[in-house]
Amino acid sequence: LSSLTSVEDVLAMSSSQKETPWKRTLRLNMKGQDVEALQRRLAELSYYSGKCDGVYGLLTKGAVFDFQKAHRLRVDGIAGKEVFSILRSGLEREKIEHIVAKGETLSGIAARYKVSEELLIRANSLEAEEVEEGDSLVIPVMRLFGFCSAEHLGEPVYPYEYVLRSLTAIAPRWFFLDENGSVHGSPDKKLLALTRMADIELWPVVNVPRHRFLEDGAGTQNPLACVLSDSVAYSSAIKGISNLAARMRTKGLIISVEEFPLKNIFAFQSFLCKLRKVLSQEGALLAVEIPLLYELSVSGKQIDRKRIHGLQDIASQTHLVFLRTYKYPWEFTSPEPVMSISRVRSLLQSFAGAIDFWKTVVSIPAFGVDFSSGLGTAPLRKTHGEVEEIIGLFKPVVSHPDGERSKVFKYRSFRVSHTLYFEDAESIGAYVDLVQRYGVAGIAIADLEDVDTRVWGALKVRFKPVRGGSGPVPNN
Repeated sequence: LSSLTSVEDVLAMSSSQKETPWKRTLRLNMKGQDVEALQRRLAELSYYSGKCDGVYGLLTKGAVFDFQKAHRLRVDGIAGKEVFSILRSGLEREKIEHIVAKGETLSGIAARYKVSEELLIRANSLEAEEVEEGDSLVIPVMRLFGFCSAEHLGEPVYPYEYVLRSLTAIAPRWFFLDENGSVHGSPDKKLLALTRMADIELWPVVNVPRHRFLEDGAGTQNPLACVLSDSVAYSSAIKGISNLAARMRTKGLIISVEEFPLKNIFAFQSFLCKLRKVLSQEGALLAVEIPLLYELSVSGKQIDRKRIHGLQDIASQTHLVFLRTYKYPWEFTSPEPVMSISRVRSLLQSFAGAIDFWKTVVSIPAFGVDFSSGLGTAPLRKTHGEVEEIIGLFKPVVSHPDGERSKVFKYRSFRVSHTLYFEDAESIGAYVDLVQRYGVAGIAIADLEDVDTRVWGALKVRFKPVRGGSGPVPNN
């Protein structure tokens, strides 16, 4: 990976950054080497255009103001703990602003930044495709992750060579953690090679299942609870995940839990704290994926304060937090949309001010769920290709349930009635519009096995994917 050429390079960058720490809050009229370091970093991110002279003047204050605004911080032009936390994270958002020069055209500017003309028109509320000299054009950027499931990695329905060009990072679900703290699984060599050739970040997922069935059939165990309560399993998990990061030279690792660990929240926070420190020595970032949508009631009530504080504790120990705002087929108890825009809005409103949106990634499903009226029939996951095939065969009327963006239709097959909810480019675009208003760090599409091809076009007119990373990997 271009952003992680070697562990030695990463540690060197981290050591270099550690030489110029920010130990005080910086504000107007202050002077010093820490001010100069701040100016240089903001200049690299295109927020500051003045001279890096170590004087906190009006230009520096304005640059900090813009940086705070881009990351949904308190906007006051004062560089404090929140600003420095982002600058040390390696995940800060670059500002891309273009001042139109004489003779430039919209198509030429779009080609220069490798974006669509539609994005420039949409992002800058242009009424026509013409621009004038001196116009300021903003190009919105966001991290775009793509999840993929291990069982589909060998023979993807949709060619990854095309998908990877549209992503910031890919997050394959290659590994899982058992109750003994052992990490199981192996990477797909073809996808690994394609990822490196495409020069995008790799964030493998280590899944921690809610329950694991014992081989002797004596019952089930909760792997996370076992790891957190057993010192041997705890140490084994830390070592195994650390060795995985060192062996694969990834940008980061995602610990995915299938159940919100409310009862073990403090132990889980301590586990993440230890894991973050160990991974930083390997030059890797730490992220966690948390399922949250099922915690919201149908009436859209706020999430209770315990879970908000729990998520705060988890977020404080990680570089990114993935909010899984949809359900898997086996989590449904009755037919309903895979995702709900009203619930997602309520979720984001609940967490506004409680967690840092600059490190929050919202996961959006790109698949459907088929509910059957047959006795004992479990809901089934349907790829976009399967949904299209059913539509072509049965010619059903597609509608939006209860004003939601998800789509649904009913059909009969082998004398059994089916209700099929699914997501496509139109519904996913609506969710992206919603979460962009909250200034989150990024979007994650789940899963990449067979996504509606129009999804990538819908995303291109909404933002430019971050590529290559913004800064060094932190050493804390």
